[in-house]
Amino acid sequence: MSKILARVNAMRIAQRTPDTSGYFRLIDDFIAGRMTAPEFQKSFLIALKFENRGLDDRLFDVLQRLFEDTDDYVAYPELRTDPEDLDDEQLRECAIRARRELRDLGYE
Repeated sequence: MSKILARVNAMRIAQRTPDTSGYFRLIDDFIAGRMTAPEFQKSFLIALKFENRGLDDRLFDVLQRLFEDTDDYVAYPELRTDPEDLDDEQLRECAIRARRELRDLGYE
C-alpha cells in the first residue's frame, strides 16, 4: 500500500511541476548550432517574458540570468557600443554556463 501512495504522491508532484523542457530544448539547440544567436534571442526572450507558471526559485534564477545575457546580445557588430554587449560566441558561452548550472540542479 505504501508503494502505491508513494507513486500517487509522485504523480501529483509531477503534475504540479511545470514542464520546462521547452527552455532546455531552446538552449540545447542553440549550443549545438541548430539555431542561430538571433533566433535563440528572439525565442528565449519571448518564452521567458510570457512565463507565468510558478517555477522553482533556483531554476528561475538560472533562466533569469540567461534572459539578461540574451537581452545584452547584439547581432550586428557595428551596433555593439557598450561593454556589456555580447556577440554570438559570448551568448553561446552564457547558454553553456546556464545549461551546466541547470544540470547541476538536476534538470536534464
